[in-house]
Amino acid sequence: MPRIRSVNPPGADVPGISQAMIVERRSLLYLSVHTPLGPNGKMAGDFDGRLQQVIQNLRATLAEAGSDLSALVKLTFYVVGYDGSQLERLCVVRDRSVNTADPPASALIGVAARFRRDVLVEVAGIAVLPVMT
Repeated sequence: MPRIRSVNPPGADVPGISQAMIVERRSLLYLSVHTPLGPNGKMAGDFDGRLQQVIQNLRATLAEAGSDLSALVKLTFYVVGYDGSQLERLCVVRDRSVNTADPPASALIGVAARFRRDVLVEVAGIAVLPVMT
C-alpha cells in the first residue's frame, strides 16, 4: 500500500478535506478532468447522478492504472453555477467513495460553463500508484 499521510495544522477548519497530503516514494497519476458521460456516451440525470458517474469514471481510470479510489490524494471539483447549496450533496456523494477518516486534499471551483452545456460537474485529481515490481 502507498504511504500516504494527511497534514492538517491546528485551526484548519474546512471539514471533510485534508489541507495537504504527503506521499512517500511513490509514482503519481495525474487525472485529467473526468466528465459525467457514461460508457454509452449518455449523461446521468440530476446533479447527484452526474457526480456519481464522474466518480465511476475516475474509478475506471484508476483501475486501468492498477489502483482504486483509495489512492486519491487530491480532487478538484468544477461545478457550473455553484451556489453553495450543492456542497452538502457533493460531499455526501464524494464521501461514499473516499476515505473520510483521511480524505484527499480538495478544491471546489465554481465555473460559468464546461465543454458541453449539460455538463454540470467535472472532477480532476491526483492519485498515488502502488509500487510496481
